[in-house]
Amino acid sequence: MFGKRTTTGGPAVPPPTAAAEAPRLTTPPPPPKAVAAVAAALSDPPPPPPRPAGGPKPQAAAASSKPKAAPPPPPKEKVAAIDNRSDEYYRTKTEVFNALIDTIDLSQLAQLDQESAREEIRDIVIEIVSIKNVVMSVAEQETLLEDICNDVLGYGPLEPLLARDDIADIMVNGAGTTYIEVAGKIQRTNIRFRDNAQLMNICQRIVSQVGRRVDESSPICDARLADGSRVNVIAPPLAIDGPALTIRKFRKDKLKITDLVGFGSISEPGAEILRIIGACRCNVLISGGTGSGKTTLLNTLTAFIAPGERVITCEDAAELQLQQPHVVR
Repeated sequence: MFGKRTTTGGPAVPPPTAAAEAPRLTTPPPPPKAVAAVAAALSDPPPPPPRPAGGPKPQAAAASSKPKAAPPPPPKEKVAAIDNRSDEYYRTKTEVFNALIDTIDLSQLAQLDQESAREEIRDIVIEIVSIKNVVMSVAEQETLLEDICNDVLGYGPLEPLLARDDIADIMVNGAGTTYIEVAGKIQRTNIRFRDNAQLMNICQRIVSQVGRRVDESSPICDARLADGSRVNVIAPPLAIDGPALTIRKFRKDKLKITDLVGFGSISEPGAEILRIIGACRCNVLISGGTGSGKTTLLNTLTAFIAPGERVITCEDAAELQLQQPHVVR
């Protein structure tokens, strides 16, 4: 009963044993070449090689970079000097014109023919100049009379441009900006209107000749002049800087197919084909961009229509220069 105690239930628990120690990792020593490379990197850099005698001296780096030069200003737009009148002349013209409008009866003036109306205006303007003691030379007074007659009866500042045959397009962008196209190049002129009201009156005068009107309710209008020139008007509020007026002029002398060959616009075989097409009464469709010569080509083709034919045209703005006697437009 006092003997050694034994277990009879579960298995015997083994006695605890000491844990096994983990093996130690030892780093191998660096090779001699690696040690030498690290030492060389940490040491001072070697001195630069000596400069050979007579060689160029090294330039020191600039302390601060030079500021970049400003871009050159854009070239100024060239202005063709067509109108050489001074500001004093325009002030005098405005004063005389306002006095003329207060004096003349426009309703009676409209009943006169063009020549009689001009004579009436000239007489009144001469009297106004005399009353106001306006000092100007005979040439300036004659210019003033012509300008005022053009303002009342004609197209105002556009008259000298319309009289030139070398101008193909007239483009007015408000009262103070007028461009022209000469020999395929667009250039600005010093032609100016008194104000946007004068420009709008001239636009109204142009479109009224073909029974149309242009105003705020109908701000876009196409018309034509008596010589066949095509006109487009865009009025405020669509045009922001004032009324925009464009006039596409046509040559007074009608071009022939031989002229197009001489200009290099078409070859001689191509011209012969067009002659055959015109003589055979073929259906022809001419298309192209603005200013590409569609109307010019069509005008030359109409020369091949026999004089005894009846020609009927449908145009929004009459541009064709037909040479046949029996034409319905």
